[in-house]
Amino acid sequence: MRHSKISTFAVTVIALSLGGVTATAAELKVSGAAAIANTIVVPNKAAIEAETGLTLAVTVNGDANGLKDLYGGKSDVMMVAAPLKATEDSINKAAPGSVSATGLQMSQVGTIAIRFIINPANPVKSLSEAQVKDILTGKITNWKEVGGPDQPVLVVAEVPGFGTRTNVVTTFLGGTEISDKARMVQALVQVAQVVGQAPWAIGYGNAGSITPAVTVLPNHEVKQPIGFATKGAPSSDAKKLIDAAAKYSASVK
Repeated sequence: MRHSKISTFAVTVIALSLGGVTATAAELKVSGAAAIANTIVVPNKAAIEAETGLTLAVTVNGDANGLKDLYGGKSDVMMVAAPLKATEDSINKAAPGSVSATGLQMSQVGTIAIRFIINPANPVKSLSEAQVKDILTGKITNWKEVGGPDQPVLVVAEVPGFGTRTNVVTTFLGGTEISDKARMVQALVQVAQVVGQAPWAIGYGNAGSITPAVTVLPNHEVKQPIGFATKGAPSSDAKKLIDAAAKYSASVK
């Protein structure tokens, strides 16, 4: 009888102990484009984690670094805002053979709009598509050439390798590079920050970076597909993230 009581007590203690154990959420390492990070992943991170049971380790470092991370095994999922081939080519142009996008699977979750922005103090409130292109590529260098004051144009853009810039170059400019005289910044949000501070600046942004401190030029936008890339088909955890992000992408324009 004493042995039976001891055994029952031991089983009860073990059961109580196990009942107090909380399963550790699986960590998913995600890196890459600010365009999807700042519009979908980061603003909804807590909700996505609650829905999926995952812990998201998010690094916002641009498409080029995101591809390097995925290719090198430093991340599980790449946040994508530019064509993978264009990103691969950009990296390998600087360092031949560095990465390969072969075997990667892209899962698109939505589309956002890239818009062109100027400082509110600029009296030029509209430009033709050709004028915007000529300004970005350095053919037009003074605002007086488009009906504005005699002031030099300051083009503001991300450094090469970032997804939004890549989309502007490949889709809007037809492959022609942004002027090498442009002021280069390290993050998309910094484009709008500089344009908001410099009266004669022009740049670009999206829903995650444009603020009331800038004016959006009407009638011009570039559709930017956004999504996630994985090595081969997404794992079950990656699929959870992709499905959750697709739901939140519907509210992003």
